[in-house]
Amino acid sequence: MTKTKARLVSLGYTQVEGLDFDEIFTLVARLESIRLLLGVSCILKFKLFKIDVKSAFLNGYLNEEVYVEPKGFVDPSFPNHVYRLKKALYGLKQAPRAWYERVTQFLVNQGYRKGGTDKTLFVKDDNGRLMIA
Repeated sequence: MTKTKARLVSLGYTQVEGLDFDEIFTLVARLESIRLLLGVSCILKFKLFKIDVKSAFLNGYLNEEVYVEPKGFVDPSFPNHVYRLKKALYGLKQAPRAWYERVTQFLVNQGYRKGGTDKTLFVKDDNGRLMIA
């Protein structure tokens, strides 16, 4: 017996700006910040760790009501129904913002300060130990 997984992915390319979402959001770390972090870490012999959150976009909470039309597995007794999403899906234009807001809230609650110029840089001073996220 084989196990199969189902993944619901939204068709983000069908979303219309102003109708299905308010704005496009793509936050990328500044190259200057990455260079500075690598340079400082070499000089001060910092330990660097990289994490990859495989399900990052599935962990963002939506601040607006988003509905998707089911494709492929429609209940015959409710052929015209749609799904209301509580969390972001892959392909959804709102997914990057939802993830960024959630991870920002978590890091700020842990004592990190968000960078002024680079909004993807978070810094925490914990009893003389510098932590950068």
